[in-house]
Amino acid sequence: MYDSERTRFRAYGNQLIGAHLRLREMVEDLYDALDDGRDLRLHCLTLCTAVTRHHTAEDANVFPLLAARHPELASFLDDLRRDHEIIAGMLTRLEAATTHEELDGLSAVLETHFIGEEKRLAKVLDALEPLGDLGIEVTDGRP
Repeated sequence: MYDSERTRFRAYGNQLIGAHLRLREMVEDLYDALDDGRDLRLHCLTLCTAVTRHHTAEDANVFPLLAARHPELASFLDDLRRDHEIIAGMLTRLEAATTHEELDGLSAVLETHFIGEEKRLAKVLDALEPLGDLGIEVTDGRP
């Protein structure tokens, strides 16, 4: 049992990357909905909720743990938290007016944010010992 738990917890970096991939797919789904003239409320709500939940879980679970174990990451984690605040504002604007311009801005900021997180945190996350679920999964209801 311990070995399977250890394997699962060693995969946190991959979970982070997988969560980001799913969020990127949701951005693409929203672009497709915009281009096709479909009802945007569901696509926008799905994306906005998923990004918010992902960042809330990181802020509440992942970043405090990393800061405690890796004090050298404190400044970087503070920057990521500020990114989360900026992205939250962008999500609010996107919900109010789902336009290509708003989505383009959000997409660019998310991509930069995700790349920075992945480069700096994936290996650190993979090295964590089993402590419990960090809550960084993102789902969109798909099987």
